[in-house]
Amino acid sequence: MLSDLRLAARTLARSPLFTLVAVFTLTLGIGVNTAMFGIVNAVVLRGLPFPEQHRVLHVENNNLKAGIDSMGMSSDDFRDLRAGQSSFEDLAAYQERTFNISSEGADPERVTGCAITFSGPGMLRVPVLHGRWFLPTEGEPSAAPVVVLGHSLWRDRFKSDPATLGRSVKVNGEWATVVGVAPADFRFPEESDAWMPLRQMPDEKRDNRYWEVMGRLKDGVSLEVARAEIAGLARQLETAHADTNRDVGVTVKPLRDEFIDDETRQLMGLMFGAVFLVMLIACANVANLLLARAAVRGKEIAVRSALGSGRRRLVQLLLSEALLLSSAGAALGLGLAYGLMAIFNHYVEGTSPPYWMVFDIDATGIAYVVGLALFSCFAAGLWPAWRASRSDLVTVLKDGGRGSTGFSLSKFTRAMVVGEVVLSCVLLVLSGLYVRSVMAIQSTDIGYRTAGIFTSRIGLPEAEFKTADVQREFYRQLVERLAARPEIESAAIASAQPTWNNRNVIVIDGRPAGPDAPRQFATEVGVSGGYFDTLGIKLLQGRIFDDRDTASALPVAIVSSRFVERYWPGENPLGKRFAYGDGSKPADLKWLTVIGVVSPTLQGNFQGEWSNMPQAYVPFAQRNEARFMTVFARARTGDATALAPVVRATVRSLNDDLPIYWPRTLEAMVAQAKFFKQLFAWIFGIFGGVALVLSGVGLYGVMAYSVNQRTQEIGVRMALGAAPGAVLRLILREGGLRLALGLAIGLGLGFLAGKLQTNFLYGVTPTDPATFLGVALTLGTAGLLACLVPALRAVRVNPVEALRSE
Repeated sequence: MLSDLRLAARTLARSPLFTLVAVFTLTLGIGVNTAMFGIVNAVVLRGLPFPEQHRVLHVENNNLKAGIDSMGMSSDDFRDLRAGQSSFEDLAAYQERTFNISSEGADPERVTGCAITFSGPGMLRVPVLHGRWFLPTEGEPSAAPVVVLGHSLWRDRFKSDPATLGRSVKVNGEWATVVGVAPADFRFPEESDAWMPLRQMPDEKRDNRYWEVMGRLKDGVSLEVARAEIAGLARQLETAHADTNRDVGVTVKPLRDEFIDDETRQLMGLMFGAVFLVMLIACANVANLLLARAAVRGKEIAVRSALGSGRRRLVQLLLSEALLLSSAGAALGLGLAYGLMAIFNHYVEGTSPPYWMVFDIDATGIAYVVGLALFSCFAAGLWPAWRASRSDLVTVLKDGGRGSTGFSLSKFTRAMVVGEVVLSCVLLVLSGLYVRSVMAIQSTDIGYRTAGIFTSRIGLPEAEFKTADVQREFYRQLVERLAARPEIESAAIASAQPTWNNRNVIVIDGRPAGPDAPRQFATEVGVSGGYFDTLGIKLLQGRIFDDRDTASALPVAIVSSRFVERYWPGENPLGKRFAYGDGSKPADLKWLTVIGVVSPTLQGNFQGEWSNMPQAYVPFAQRNEARFMTVFARARTGDATALAPVVRATVRSLNDDLPIYWPRTLEAMVAQAKFFKQLFAWIFGIFGGVALVLSGVGLYGVMAYSVNQRTQEIGVRMALGAAPGAVLRLILREGGLRLALGLAIGLGLGFLAGKLQTNFLYGVTPTDPATFLGVALTLGTAGLLACLVPALRAVRVNPVEALRSE
């Protein structure tokens, strides 16, 4: 084997151009595939960083009859399920939160955290780095507050001081004792920097469903058994508590599925399938190169056969060359993958993926590269090697005088060229749809001003701001003080950010209501009166909120024109009423009277139905909950980022322990909402570009080889009077037919592939005519140019020289 490899290396060294092109082709294919595998591995394959993660399950409520696949669980339901089940070692509940952290000698800061029952960390098999986790009694409502710090928070804020244990820090307005420090590689559930016990308050209602629940299966208990048991317990709860648990079921699934949904898996599968098409195109290209090279070496191979080399020996020798090419391509492709992964990590920096989702090339990625090297060796090398081993010595020697090879361009080779065009066409359709989607996003009028506006989020700790009146008064004073600052043109607050997906069930006055009625949806955003002016949202009818809209006044709302078109088309909406809820409890409905209509804005992160959701705004002064708000401040002049210290100082002038968090400009917020669409367009654009280059090179190589093989035929045609134009048309027709066949099949498959992307596109349909026309023109032009160069070479053939070589 070593002697074969040495001989193969010397043979390849004598053909540097062939070797360079083949290695470059495989480098592209293996490089982009390995980088994509690194992403898929991080998102889907690697899973959660816990021992026996397959035994850790997520338990959640659903109401399939109402079209709700997933929702949280109430503390009462959690307690009853935990007491009644026998399939799990235990159940634990958790809830993602944010904590205001303040301590002596440092400014207050807001961190992402988690409230979790005492059983949670042990269930995940995660020990603390220092100290301990929570005791069962520390989850009682009357227990003294305790906190476990995340490693990064302990390192950055407390300078990794071991004496931090036992100290008191202020968390959300309450003094809490630090009892532990978590290890550096633990930030459950996604990016937490602190954990506190999850408490069940005595006045919580059974239909208040906001807890996440997980459990670790006992040894020997299957997922199906656990599902059956929990489903039976859910039916018991529905019978016992029909007023709150009607049609409420329970879903049991692996915990990892809570973080990676089916849509994400579908997208990852689509992208991985797309990039593997690039690998197939690369292999087809190299296979064609090896076939052409074997044809040129036909005499050498036939002589080796005549001297005693069997077919197996010849195949082994030729496969050794393919192995060296694929190994070189794998080595360089691995380097390319590292570079692409570095670029990817740079672009996703700041998007805050879950802490366990590390985008890198790990040992599994290295094994994947080795697998791709072996795959490309056999996929690209086996057929050329087997076919070359069939060379007949008599035929080769008979044709040797005119340099022929003993075999001609095969149907298989022609089919591979068509296949390359097909695969490239599919990839270009996918990338074209994403590019068109990004173009639609860029040209979309989002309906509000972004330039010169600074935003940040504020969370009021419940311990200090216990009632809605106190919360509303704080924000009223904050807006008043911000508006008085000379740097600020106007200021406002809102309960939600414009780029958040926001949807609530509503009931229209006079329409059917209740759990069996058709579902109607709208957004719900609590805002101050200056919100519309600050963001430049136009008032079309009626009035905006003012001092009349107090907590004790008539409940009112402002709706968008899209809301009116959906629910009251052709009618005057002023004075009409709607309420949030499904109407199953009519007495609990709070009817809102419409007092104004504003221009529509784009809501959410550019995802289909979310973006076009009918919008409704309510006065923040009439909200029962006003702890968490987003501040909007429009700069009088200059860069909006300069308002960060102004807003921070104004907040602290009202409460010195309050930090602001998520500070950024509204432009940056909108750009972030567009980011993933642009990223997918960038990734698919790379796939499509590489595929276009490889298919063009492949078509050119096959046509050049075909022309070279038919030199004598072309010479005879021209000697007999064939015009150069006729020869040119002959060659172009041959390549054009393959190109047209590939385009026809590829566009059809692209149509099917586009259908799979419906949920990921914005402002463009999977059958977008401009995309398909653009792909056909781009690939068709590139293909014809690839055919034209060999065709022009054919018409320059000297008939005398061609016949003399005969």
